Amino acid sequence: MRPPNFPACKDRLGIVVLAAFLLTFAAFAVAQKPGMRPEFSLVQLNDIYRIDAVENGNAGGMSRVATLLKQTKGPVFILHAGDFIAPSLESKYFAGQQMIAAMNFLHRLAPMYVVPGNHEFDEKQPQMFMQALRASQFTWLAANLKLGTPEPELNNKIAGHTLVTMGKMKVGLFGLTLHGAQNGKDRDYAPVDSNYIALAERELQALEAAGAEVIIGLTHLSIEQDRQIAKLRRQHPKFMWIAGGHEHYAQKEEMSTEAALITKGDSNARTIWRVQFGRENGQIALAVEKLKVDAAIPLDKLYQKEVAEYYRAELEKKLPFLNDKIGASETVLEATEEAVRTGESTWGNYLTDLMRNAFGNLRADVAILNGGAIRIDDNFSGELRFEHLWRTFGFATRVAYVWLKGKDLKQDILEHAVAAEPGNGRFLQVSGLKFEYDRRQKIGGRVQNVKVASATDWEELHDNRIYLVAVPDYLYEGGDGYAFKTKAVMSIPPGPELRLLTFEAISDAYAKGKAIAPATEGRIVEVK
Repeated sequence: MRPPNFPACKDRLGIVVLAAFLLTFAAFAVAQKPGMRPEFSLVQLNDIYRIDAVENGNAGGMSRVATLLKQTKGPVFILHAGDFIAPSLESKYFAGQQMIAAMNFLHRLAPMYVVPGNHEFDEKQPQMFMQALRASQFTWLAANLKLGTPEPELNNKIAGHTLVTMGKMKVGLFGLTLHGAQNGKDRDYAPVDSNYIALAERELQALEAAGAEVIIGLTHLSIEQDRQIAKLRRQHPKFMWIAGGHEHYAQKEEMSTEAALITKGDSNARTIWRVQFGRENGQIALAVEKLKVDAAIPLDKLYQKEVAEYYRAELEKKLPFLNDKIGASETVLEATEEAVRTGESTWGNYLTDLMRNAFGNLRADVAILNGGAIRIDDNFSGELRFEHLWRTFGFATRVAYVWLKGKDLKQDILEHAVAAEPGNGRFLQVSGLKFEYDRRQKIGGRVQNVKVASATDWEELHDNRIYLVAVPDYLYEGGDGYAFKTKAVMSIPPGPELRLLTFEAISDAYAKGKAIAPATEGRIVEVK
């Protein structure tokens, strides 16, 4: 692709315009591998919950992906590695149809292939997922999912694999999604088989028999599971790439003779992957590039009109108070997924501080909130609106109290929080507690220097002392693999709703002419 010829720039404005164009063009230009004759490109998306951009409109967004697709030279296809229907503010009111509209828009620009993620099955009843299937125009893949909805024709809409001609190549695609026991959703209408390796082997053999020249796995699994599947390349050299989701942060593990390439992008399309396939010295080759999707890439005008602006107007009809001011913050409230799933954050500190007083005069010693409960995926400050609150809580979040021994708090709760790969939603935000952790150490021995707030200072966590801990209902019930119920000496079931507690605290401060100003305080420190 060549930029058009420009007349000589005779003034400063012309230079600025030319520079802006070249920067934008650079974002779209495909990094071609030397010696490779490209035939087609694949753009990978995963874990996108918003139809609009994030970080005050400056990062990510499907609208910018649409622009990128239109600017990509040659045949282009989309792989979406799952998590899109829910949770989000819009999904509560449109049952995920806003995301299907966004994905259908992209599908009209470039054929899209999708694996369902765990959040596609947030609802215990099948209606929301059935509506998504009916409305979708793209192709669904999941070899380990057997739908059992009341509509047989919908149950056949998800295939295990497909063979597609891309450029001049026959490309095989297969899909795998998470089982309930591994952070997926256990639903009667969507039973999932967890024999990932055996099923991947079966799909690889079927695609090889069908004549695939390249095979790609489209997965919504943990990185550990993807790594095991990637090793099947040893016996199946046509298996070249796993386009994965679930972790919410950008990852890349190179292809070798021993394993397929693995890529995962940042949530809400902050960064995405573009993989180009072609031939080099007669052999199939690929070139991989990570694209930063930011304000340098313009929004697509048609997408904005047909999807973003339309659903925003509909949302404001349903929630006319959405833009109303409820308070203010003097500090930046850090609530991106990177912030709340990898370390201490100001918004996490504020929310957990409130949780300690959820039951009035019975103040908890410690409060714990999983990063995955904070769904807004943004940084914000200054004026606080209802929208910030509504987007923070993708689920109802009720606070429970549990009494735990110190040794259980450390070994079963804090160690569990840092045992997963970075970016996992089980990572904790805390109050009344500070600790250090070292990912270089073995799982189960990563947490150190745990201290609990006293009336005047910090004191060492005592193994046999019993501490009162405030936790969200999701973790109380065993979500993300936590053992609060089984380890509790005593408990108070979930009661106060955290969103309401937050609204009351912010609006009460505002009524007194005050702004909130949470700060980071060294509660969570990663040792590197």
